[in-house]
Amino acid sequence: MKHRGYVDVCERTEHKDMPGRLRNIQTGEIGTVIQCTGMDIPEAFLVRVGNEVTSWIPDDVEEVEGEA
Repeated sequence: MKHRGYVDVCERTEHKDMPGRLRNIQTGEIGTVIQCTGMDIPEAFLVRVGNEVTSWIPDDVEEVEGEA
């Protein structure tokens, strides 16, 4: 994911209460963004996948459409 995409997902998640949904390109898992770390230098998304919470780096994800 590019920097602009990261910022868009983070702003919607943290300021508009519209959490982004991401697909991990490596694993195929789909998760809901809980929080972002670092806005100027994208570090990671804190993501809920089912009942688990994990972190994914922006290079490993793409945004997906639809409801959780």
